[in-house]
Amino acid sequence: MISPVGRLDQGAPPHIDSILNSLRFRLKHLINNGLAEGSFMADSSGEEFDERVINSAALLGTAVDDKALLEMTEKLVSVYLQSPNDAEVLAQTLLQVRGFFHKSGLSMDILRQFSVQVIRVVLRSRPAEYYDAMLNMAPSDDGPGGLGGPGDAEGHHAPTELILVPPPQAVTCQNFQDLVAEALCYRLRQITTFFQRRNPLVARGVRAPYLLSPAFEPRLCAVVRETIAPQMFQQKFLNGMAATRPWRQISSADLWRRPDLHADLEKILKAWNAVWKKLYRAEHARQYPLDQRLSPSEAHALTRDQQTLGELQHLLSGPEYALPKLSMGQIKIFQTLPTQFDRPVMEQVWKGLRQTYEQELDRRAYQEKARHGALRDAYLTALDVCGPALGEMLIALSFYSFPRLSLFWLEQFSHNLGSHRDERMHHVPQLIRFLEQEDTRRAAAREPDRNQAEMMASACAAEA
Repeated sequence: MISPVGRLDQGAPPHIDSILNSLRFRLKHLINNGLAEGSFMADSSGEEFDERVINSAALLGTAVDDKALLEMTEKLVSVYLQSPNDAEVLAQTLLQVRGFFHKSGLSMDILRQFSVQVIRVVLRSRPAEYYDAMLNMAPSDDGPGGLGGPGDAEGHHAPTELILVPPPQAVTCQNFQDLVAEALCYRLRQITTFFQRRNPLVARGVRAPYLLSPAFEPRLCAVVRETIAPQMFQQKFLNGMAATRPWRQISSADLWRRPDLHADLEKILKAWNAVWKKLYRAEHARQYPLDQRLSPSEAHALTRDQQTLGELQHLLSGPEYALPKLSMGQIKIFQTLPTQFDRPVMEQVWKGLRQTYEQELDRRAYQEKARHGALRDAYLTALDVCGPALGEMLIALSFYSFPRLSLFWLEQFSHNLGSHRDERMHHVPQLIRFLEQEDTRRAAAREPDRNQAEMMASACAAEA
């Protein structure tokens, strides 16, 4: 594999370089002759360029087969070349990509590398200012119309058009223990794939919370398969279920969907909760050691659970995202993820947030302007409907999806949840931690001061 911002590795067939060189030549030719906008960037790239390449590579990494990879590559190229003046270069780029995929017969690894390099070439033809100008076009209040350009009624890509990651596919297993692990991973991946959607035009320069990162998902599933599920099967009642059904005929999705399996699912979740409760008690004992009155065997078990908790922190952490310490609150979040997530409800809430954002802060030509405070009220409702943990993640996802939603807006919004930091930390701890990250503070300091009065009115307006 390659680094997302690196070159093709030495195992790649030589004709890939010739195709990429041809694509570079075509882009330069079209730009030099005034048939496309932009100018080719030098090899020393800026942070925005690197972040867009890394985000695109992460999205491409979620594709499960060559068909899905081609579709996602086409979407990304179409988003990055969405100007009306780019019609010819877009058509030629897509032609090159489709030709390579249909004729190559190469492995997914090589196809992925090719797709990443295509995105690099396309992005290099567009300086960061091109995308910044596209995303920061101010909504107009003149007449009935709103934004022109990318979001107008001619069918061009809107600034909030997102690349979605498909939900996981169900699998069958050879034994009950593997099925339990895969069923839990299936459910957790329903959550992670929801939060992996991105607006590829947006480059924030801030590490995303863990659920938003494609890199977190495989680490979480590995922990479930290798640590959590084996501990679940220390429960005798779960082992006894292995002979009760023809489990080879039941998929990882069936356990969550079929009414006749509801009682079995309840037992599986009982074992799941038991493991996380042990870890919760271990962290509680670490924080409040004087509260413990334990026998030698209980003390030994507690020490073992504390070691497991430390191992989980290491296994789940990664440089690509921000993962807080596995405190008692964070353990509770992981414990309840499989039962508190309802994808249809989340999709409906997200649709409402997106529409309200556009109407208040980023209006389209066909939309009426929303009142100040409508978006604030929509986020407060999201916290109520989805629960604090997932609601906070929705707010973070909005920041990486809605270009005119600033850190200043998020900071002002958080004051609706408490008049002082401790109160806000009690209600929305994940949001406060995100706002207090070092890289978040640096990004906030770089934000322009324009429209702060409007943003404050939007984030802090009184309820209607």
